[in-house]
Amino acid sequence: MAKSGKTVQLFQKPENFIKTRARGLQLGSCFISRDWIGAGMANILVSRKHTNGNVTLGFYLVDLKCLGIKDAFFKFSVSEDEMFDLVDYINGEEIEYDHAHNIIYGAEAFANDCGFKPHKDWSVAQYILEEDDDHIPLIDIEFGEAGVPAYYIGPNDNPAKIKQILATLDKNVGAGNYLFYENDEFEEGELNGFGNEDISDFKQIYFDLINDYYNDVRFNNATNLDNDLIVEVLNNMVDTTFYSANEDLDNEIVECIDLNQHIFEEQSNESLSQIQKLLVKNPDNPYFYIELFLQYKLANLNYKANEIAQKGLTLFPDFLYLRIFVAHAAIIDQELEKGFELLNSQYYLNQAFPQRTSFSEGEFMFFYAALCQYFLGKDNLEDAIVCSAVLVNNIYKYECNENAVLSVMEAVKNRIEGRN
Repeated sequence: MAKSGKTVQLFQKPENFIKTRARGLQLGSCFISRDWIGAGMANILVSRKHTNGNVTLGFYLVDLKCLGIKDAFFKFSVSEDEMFDLVDYINGEEIEYDHAHNIIYGAEAFANDCGFKPHKDWSVAQYILEEDDDHIPLIDIEFGEAGVPAYYIGPNDNPAKIKQILATLDKNVGAGNYLFYENDEFEEGELNGFGNEDISDFKQIYFDLINDYYNDVRFNNATNLDNDLIVEVLNNMVDTTFYSANEDLDNEIVECIDLNQHIFEEQSNESLSQIQKLLVKNPDNPYFYIELFLQYKLANLNYKANEIAQKGLTLFPDFLYLRIFVAHAAIIDQELEKGFELLNSQYYLNQAFPQRTSFSEGEFMFFYAALCQYFLGKDNLEDAIVCSAVLVNNIYKYECNENAVLSVMEAVKNRIEGRN
């Protein structure tokens, strides 16, 4: 319902539009960071023109040396002014589409041969590009160094990540068949990535702090968690939906939140009453159980919160977002074992819920945010760090990520100060 009271037809999600219709839009201008040849790292922006004058933008952070498409995302139907602000941000210059296409797809193929898959959001962002077939002329571009993979440690590569990358290279190209650089030569290109500058600064602080802990403090090298297995789930089983891997349900929840945000954000007896009425009117939408659970928790009506949570879990056993949300709340309340039991007492999302073949991004993030807080509650800082490393890239996208990562950083800082 629009604010005017008129019923409106909600537009399909941008991800769906891009997957099905973006290639039907006219190609617009394309840009690349000016220093891409020397840096071996390219920030590429590709635009598609809408009939209303707006553009949809595809962003690609491309490592030509080894790792391929390190980041990919989009901005849907924005103004050209916003596009040129982003061009300025990456210090970009215009490039022919065919050249940009060859860089992106060539780096993706080279990285694939080395055993590296593109960033998970490539699954959507690739549809802003033309299809990679014979109608795009081939352009000769060097990947690697003299054809050999060359891995430069980036500022966000912690020891576990470095170990993972080197193991992948050993497995796919063989020890001695690639170059490995530990200096900072690649750092400038790495830091010139897309996104909010404050996020990059925060991530740098995070990884510096974690590296200090690994290098100076950590004595216990044993962890329950294998970072490689977590990343494998993230890359292979997590899609771009937020609340549910069921795209129809996810669309319904997004619409529900859009229409009722003003109610959900208010914390009062009136908002609680309104959510109760909405739940009665929409008995098939499990998301209202989350909002009602949260309202009861904020009102310190824990018995009511537990009651509505149990009812929701019984009615919607396959809606994992509710289950993980309730588990997270229990762990925050120091009911560690209750929360861990709701996660089926497992450390890996796919093992906790083996009946599922895919997960939403929100399910993944909330699961590891909950597990991170669980490990902190058990004074197991090593495993908490492993969890936080997969949360930090979405630090401002999910509040649970931010809280978990900040909690880890505080614990690490205290541990370092306790040693000195």
